[in-house]
Amino acid sequence: MSRILNATTMRNILGVVLAISAWQVFAIISDTPLIPGLERIVAELLYMLRDGTIAHHALSSLATGGAGLCLALVVAAVLGVGAGRNWVVDAAIHPLVTLLYPVPKLALYPLIILLLGIGWPSRSAQVALECFFPLFVHSYAGAKAVSQRAEWLARNVGAGPWRFFSDILVPSALPTMLTGLRVAVPIMLIVTTVTEFIGDSQGLGHLIARSAAYFDTASSLAVVFVLGVIGMICDRIIVALRHRIVFWERAASL
Repeated sequence: MSRILNATTMRNILGVVLAISAWQVFAIISDTPLIPGLERIVAELLYMLRDGTIAHHALSSLATGGAGLCLALVVAAVLGVGAGRNWVVDAAIHPLVTLLYPVPKLALYPLIILLLGIGWPSRSAQVALECFFPLFVHSYAGAKAVSQRAEWLARNVGAGPWRFFSDILVPSALPTMLTGLRVAVPIMLIVTTVTEFIGDSQGLGHLIARSAAYFDTASSLAVVFVLGVIGMICDRIIVALRHRIVFWERAASL
């Protein structure tokens, strides 16, 4: 297992090194200020890290996006599990979700701004709207994963609603729901960044927009790199939580 992990790690590192090398070669060949070399990007990144700019705006983005993600997670989990276990709720909600899922929700952002104003409430609402659908689909699929045989067995041994929920439904649905959370986190970062382009003075998206307005590509790419690192860290945290919480999967693989 460790040999496989080491090989995977080496492949990942090699991919990053090749991508950085390709960018550096492209920057040298193009010879234009709009395509900065790696040294300029790193210099801008270190400068913004030292003066606290990155930390301040990253915390603002995470607070805004995190609020929307938490709201979407709660609503999607309740409705998804409810639709997966009750045909009446399923008939009422699932067709609407299927209809709205492919619609580009960012097209509704001007309407959300009219309702909530320009600021973090409208951005968090947009994040919640975008993240709701993948979270709902995975919660629904997780609830549907409970077999009819397991439900019959629980009833035959006298398990009440709470025992069925805690001992059967949660273990069956949780892995799929955590997968949905892994899908939703990058969406949260993307939507938060895009909404911060519009009429805001805080957040990583604002930094990118401000840098782009002055054709400061190095600063923009430095912030994009920070967004990628944040996304990677969030993903690893979710994977670690799944490994620790969904312990029965780990035990089954031993």
